[in-house]
Amino acid sequence: MELTNEQREYLGLELIDPSWERMEIPNNSRNPELSTGKDVLFFDGDVLRKVIWLNNDGSFLENSYKLKTQDNRTMIAPLTDRGKPKRLTDENMKRCNPYGMYLEFGGGKELRGYVRIANYTTQQTYYSSKFAGIPYMNEEEFQSFLDKWITDTSPEDLAEIQAFAHAKRRHCKYREGDFFRFKYDRRSYGYGRILFDVRQFIKGGGKFLDILMGKPLCVSVYHIVTENPNVDMEELLKLKSFPSEYLMDNCFYYGEYEIIGNASLPENQKEIDFPIMYDTHGRNKICYCRGREYREIPSEGNVPVKGSFRNNCIGWTLYLNKAVAEECIKQESNAPYWRQKPKTEWDRDLRNPAYEKELEYVLKQMRR
Repeated sequence: MELTNEQREYLGLELIDPSWERMEIPNNSRNPELSTGKDVLFFDGDVLRKVIWLNNDGSFLENSYKLKTQDNRTMIAPLTDRGKPKRLTDENMKRCNPYGMYLEFGGGKELRGYVRIANYTTQQTYYSSKFAGIPYMNEEEFQSFLDKWITDTSPEDLAEIQAFAHAKRRHCKYREGDFFRFKYDRRSYGYGRILFDVRQFIKGGGKFLDILMGKPLCVSVYHIVTENPNVDMEELLKLKSFPSEYLMDNCFYYGEYEIIGNASLPENQKEIDFPIMYDTHGRNKICYCRGREYREIPSEGNVPVKGSFRNNCIGWTLYLNKAVAEECIKQESNAPYWRQKPKTEWDRDLRNPAYEKELEYVLKQMRR
């Protein structure tokens, strides 16, 4: 499907100028008969301004560009004097850097239909249907989603998404003990706290089971979903938290998760909820890591617990979503969090109540 300019305006996307020329190419230029969709291109003269990737499964992606082309729009012009022209193909376009807002729809097939509205320039996400806890949708349901999105948009909402679309990239600082605010969806806020900066700990000489990618932070999120953007830190400290998790620092570094204050963390590390990582590291030792606490024992003479509990999956954003958060708050329990489907990270977490016996075994083995 293709969006209209009215829809683009409400999504913060760059509009298609009526003077731009449209062209379509198969997404497999070398073997067009093997194509699984098409690319819709819009040109302002010889400058490629918009690309819409349309796939046969219903998924699509719309990006904005300012790519100079040559040879009757068959080649992408080099960006530098040393560069060489490249054929204008699906593969080569995807290697070029887009800018500004983009919209991605994950397709209409089962367990694929999600929506993401985000900004390449700022590296921030404005809206994610997954994070909002919206069920997967097909193409017809996506059209209904867009209609409701436009109907629900107030003048203030429209001004907000336009400001988001034209914002500049930021590089923000953060530290352990910081409280942060984020959005589950357009109007609902969540709050959390940075518990542990793994990279700084290792740089300071700390020993850690170094099996996490990127610049990992351990964070916790509080049991609160609210339209109030100004909840006090003292109020947050009274709330229950979801199980902490590791994630890359991108959302903090680029300012998507906003720092709202800082307070000292408990000196006793046992009072802080850290994920547990357990691994037969290098096959000659068994390692246990919980935050700053690291232990290892030789594999010889020790039997590792059955199952994989490395617990080293790490993502760009939280595993939590609004629907699960609200159910946990309603039940005053984290049980719905552990029951999420499909199982991923939490299925290898020894804190999961389903692994009570395994955790008991590990703690005894590590003499905890």
